[in-house]
Order: sequence, then C-alpha cells, then structure tokens
Amino acid sequence: MARLMAEKSSLQQAREAAGLTLEQISALTNIRLGVIKDLENNSVDLCGGVAYARGHIRSIVAAVNKKAPKGLRVDADQLVADMEAAQSQDGRKIIERLAENNVADKTKEKKRMKFRTLATISAAVLSIGFVAQIAISNVSQINSDLAPVVSNEVIEQTKIETASTGVNLVVTGVKGKSWIGLTNANGEQVFNGQISEGQIATFTDPQLIKAIIGNAGAISLNLNGADLGVVGGDGEVVRLDFDANGQL
Repeated sequence: MARLMAEKSSLQQAREAAGLTLEQISALTNIRLGVIKDLENNSVDLCGGVAYARGHIRSIVAAVNKKAPKGLRVDADQLVADMEAAQSQDGRKIIERLAENNVADKTKEKKRMKFRTLATISAAVLSIGFVAQIAISNVSQINSDLAPVVSNEVIEQTKIETASTGVNLVVTGVKGKSWIGLTNANGEQVFNGQISEGQIATFTDPQLIKAIIGNAGAISLNLNGADLGVVGGDGEVVRLDFDANGQL
C-alpha cells in the first residue's frame, strides 16, 4: 500500500471517516473546492485568514455531522483549535500573518531604547532573577522531599484488575496523529477526538467497543493484553468491533 507523503489534517480525516468527497462537501456548504482543499492542508491563504477559516470549518463540520454515524459527531471547536495550532507553527506573530490578509492592521515599529536605559533595566532584571532563582531552588527542594512514592506493585495490580473483565482497549499513537471515534453496544459515544504520537489512552466497556480510526497507520492497539499492532496503512480509514473475547 502506498504511504502518504504528508500527514492528513484532522479536518480531512473527519470528512473521510464520514465517507464524503471534497465535491460533496463543496456542494453541501457552497464553499469553493479550492478553499476546502487548502483548509485540509492546514492553510488559510485562500479563504482570507484565520478569522474566515473558523467559519468555513464550522460549516464543513456541520455537513460532516449530518452524514456521520450516530455517536461519532465531530467537535467543531477541536478542529478549529487544530487549525489555529497549525498556523502558530509559522515563526511570525499571528497579528503579522493576519495583516497579510487585511484582517488586522500591522503592528507599528517600536522605538529603540537608549543604551543607558537598557543597561539599567538589564541590571535590575538580573538582580531580581538571582533572588528568584534562590527562592525557586528552595521550593523545588521542599517539593521533591514531599513527593509521594508510588509502588510499582500497585500500578501492576491496577493494570491486571482493569484487564480482567469486559473489553479493555489500549490505543497508542506511534506516529503523527489520528482521529478516533469509539462507541459502545448501545451506540453511545465513548471517545471522539485525536491521539497524537506518544499518547496512550485506555478505554473499557463491559460488553463491546466499536472503533472508527481515521488514520490507521498512526495507531497501535492492544486488546485485553494482546498486542494487535498497527491495524492499517497510513491514511486508511478502518472500522473495527471488539468484545471481551477479542476482535469481531
């Protein structure tokens, strides 16, 4: 299976999990196809900036949720937050990037301080920092002395008790990130969100857990102590059901 060259955005994963094409989303929302593609690439250039992107994403999420299975509705606030986080990776200040799209005025250049004034301020800051460092060191030492000690035996016993009954599903992010939706036997939502690389989450249910994984190549599963590994390829949408006896 061909591996994707770039990680899919949470917006794209949500659309594909609902089984919708770009053209269908464009028809449902009246948003231009190019703008939707740009948003799925975590770019706000074509839509006019972050402020406009928020509204477009909320419209797209509304269309996706109408087609998504019961209990797997997408959180618009989460997708907006993911988009904003992607923009913050740009080294420039947000106000400067918004100014390029006429959303905000550019910041005015600050006046330079005289060398004598700067030197005086620097000396005062160094003095305060020295005193603060001593205080922080003392507090850190006290906190370390008071830190509770957790026995490894207690941790292991907890793991054994958790996995002994029902469905115990451990989800581990192995690379990038993936949107995951989990429901129980009654169709009630157990989890709806993203798992990023390095994150580990445990979900339990006495009967059944149904899972939809938006990027199967980014997720490793462990069911009732049995390592299932990565259950699909990069960018692949996978639907799996688990009960106390294993994968259905």
